[in-house]
Amino acid sequence: MQTDIGGRIRKMREAQDLSREDVCRMAGLTADRLAAFEEGREVPSIGVVIKLSRVLGSKMGGLLHGSAFASEELTVSRGSETLPGFEQGETEQGYTYRCLTRPGTPGHGMEPFLLTFDPAVTDARPLAHDGQEFVYVLEGSIELTYDGKRTVLQPGDGAYLDARHPHLFRGLGSAPSRMLAVVTAGA
Repeated sequence: MQTDIGGRIRKMREAQDLSREDVCRMAGLTADRLAAFEEGREVPSIGVVIKLSRVLGSKMGGLLHGSAFASEELTVSRGSETLPGFEQGETEQGYTYRCLTRPGTPGHGMEPFLLTFDPAVTDARPLAHDGQEFVYVLEGSIELTYDGKRTVLQPGDGAYLDARHPHLFRGLGSAPSRMLAVVTAGA
């Protein structure tokens, strides 16, 4: 099951005549992880997509959605629509994500996502990437580890963070937790 993201990563890397080792060195990934992303065996987390987009000279939306751009300054995404690139499988961080906007609208500096956390995943590690994040818990309990400090977020709780610091979100309890995350890839 090759994901569209994996194919776009591989195509961008090859178009720039970069080896997997080159990209891994610049993005701080292992060759096995990059291969798993490119071959569609794993889905990169949002933070890894940001790192790869920087290395490959693309906007985050270019990797997530491809090169198609909407020309409207206002875009409306209907919950009933299923558009290519909106749904992504489970990441190495233990969550699935759904993009909540139409791909790549010029001038939009934020990417909003709906994240659903698998409470069974307990081995994810904090990561850092460029940009900022705002998160808002919709359902369940989510543990935020930020710079080594842990905080439990409940429905209705939000957090704004500088994503350059190591951070990790993890679902708690026995049922999946859901969170809205709005991410900027810029510093």
